[in-house]
Amino acid sequence: MDKFMKAMNFRHACKVFDDSKVIPNEQLLNILEVGRMSPSSMGMEPTRFIVIRDKDLRERLKEVCWNQIQITSASEVIVLKTLIQPLLPTSNYARSMLMGKSKTQEKQEKWIKSYTNFLHSMQSKGISLENWAHKQAYIAASSMMNYAAYIGIDSCPIEGFDIDLTNKLLGLDTFKESIALIIAFGYRIREQQKRHRLKLDDLVEYR
Repeated sequence: MDKFMKAMNFRHACKVFDDSKVIPNEQLLNILEVGRMSPSSMGMEPTRFIVIRDKDLRERLKEVCWNQIQITSASEVIVLKTLIQPLLPTSNYARSMLMGKSKTQEKQEKWIKSYTNFLHSMQSKGISLENWAHKQAYIAASSMMNYAAYIGIDSCPIEGFDIDLTNKLLGLDTFKESIALIIAFGYRIREQQKRHRLKLDDLVEYR
């Protein structure tokens, strides 16, 4: 088994962290860098990261996260939020991201048109801009957790939170941005329980 596959077997949703152990800052920065380098649809890079270190804020965050102990026992808690309004084709952010894909104005306008048509197609199928943006955050989250496991750091993705209260707690303008999920990082305090996964043959078909 190679090192990455060992990391995938090591990774699990750690529910209780050892609050006496701290992730070295260099490794935290690497985890964040992996999130930054993760792919995103149309290369729009909508995901942003809030590292929650203030103890009082952690306690209040725990309350709106259904009192999950990971929030206060983890070494680091990272909130992944995503842009919304800046992703509209008419925004300065969207245009700057799209125009950077080509040097000629003609090709830049083609990118903008393609992006606009792409969003319209999604919305016609009932997929909101916010929902699409949240999917990009999950790509980054997966990369970050897998990398963390590779270097021996545990993690736990957290979707169980009151999104309205959490947005309010962090002072987010929900017209411009929204929280996608929260990830706790640290070191397990007890051994990992056996995981149950379906067999590969139950999940894969070849055509």
